[in-house]
Amino acid sequence: MTIKTLRKKFVNSSLINKTCGRCKKTYPRTKEFFYTWKHHSIKDALNFESFCISCKQEKSKQWKSKNKIRNAEQSMKYKRTEKGYFNELWQGVRKSKHGCEFKNYDEFFNCWIEQKKVYGTKCPYSGIEMTRIKGTNPYQGERKRPTDTNISKDRILSLKPYSKENIMFISWKVNNEKGNISPQIAKKYLQFVKERFGTDDYNDN
Repeated sequence: MTIKTLRKKFVNSSLINKTCGRCKKTYPRTKEFFYTWKHHSIKDALNFESFCISCKQEKSKQWKSKNKIRNAEQSMKYKRTEKGYFNELWQGVRKSKHGCEFKNYDEFFNCWIEQKKVYGTKCPYSGIEMTRIKGTNPYQGERKRPTDTNISKDRILSLKPYSKENIMFISWKVNNEKGNISPQIAKKYLQFVKERFGTDDYNDN
């Protein structure tokens, strides 16, 4: 025979609902309204975030907006360093559709170190001092025109992939003007210059 009791099971009402610490609205204490994480000592128990999910997301959105400019400026500061600048160049080489035969970043960066021993930080073609000026506006995210004197990566032979033998770091302006010209066309061009002007060392300055 089962004896029924009239005593009601105690339920802590404070655990049924929870008031958001930000908007002060009360919601059911469930994962639908609050982010949770496992309790550090009580088995199968959960801790609930102080703010409701809506307020938490809004707070996160405001924080990201507030720190967007600061983060962009910090990122740009790193990219202006030699390490940061060449790491960005390396990402372009590594993912290039033209192919990449470098094993890693160190092998790629070593080409720059070896080039500096011969040319310093001057462009091997034009002799101008090369720079690392980044062309992004951190406040608006707008891309500016690349700086003519900036260091750029160049494949010496455009039909071959990037490699230790087929890379040179030259100014952006020279790289843009050089394009994909082949040695044969360059040789023919110099031949015409020599025929018309009597020299293959023509200087337009």
